[in-house]
Amino acid sequence: MNGKNIKNKLKQALTENANKERSKNKNKRIFIFIVGVLLVSIFTFFGSTLFSSNTPLGPWGQIKKPNPGMTTGQKVKVTGETKNIEPGQYIWLAVDKPDRGLCWPKMHITTPNTNFGTTIMEEGPEEPYSLSLYLINQTVHEQWKEWLDHEKLGGLHIPPERKRLDSVRLLLKN
Repeated sequence: MNGKNIKNKLKQALTENANKERSKNKNKRIFIFIVGVLLVSIFTFFGSTLFSSNTPLGPWGQIKKPNPGMTTGQKVKVTGETKNIEPGQYIWLAVDKPDRGLCWPKMHITTPNTNFGTTIMEEGPEEPYSLSLYLINQTVHEQWKEWLDHEKLGGLHIPPERKRLDSVRLLLKN
């Protein structure tokens, strides 16, 4: 009788243990399923913006004319647009000479978040140059404005790449 009692208790313990394992596995499967559904939902709703480099996350600007690679004279007609520019930011057109690490501010775009058009003068040797659209802070704006107002001849240091909204490479022919 003792042997049967031990055998029944052992069977009962094994059955309870198996039921606990099944319950744990069921909970794990439910948890994994819920996490999977959440990940699929997040990817579906946000996947295109999470991995897209085309999404404008901040300030944005574009030089529409002249077209990249164009040959220009000393007078250069420029058109473009800016969007999403927050107050306290300043937009400038500048001529860059990347091989020299210098730029020459040409014009402050006074009305952000609109289309703009202007004509700039570019003098110098017949060589390639870049026309760039920059987003700068008030300190740099004041420096560039003073430089332009006093018609200084030497160029200024090119701002960091992250400050350039757009740039077109051109060729000057006198």
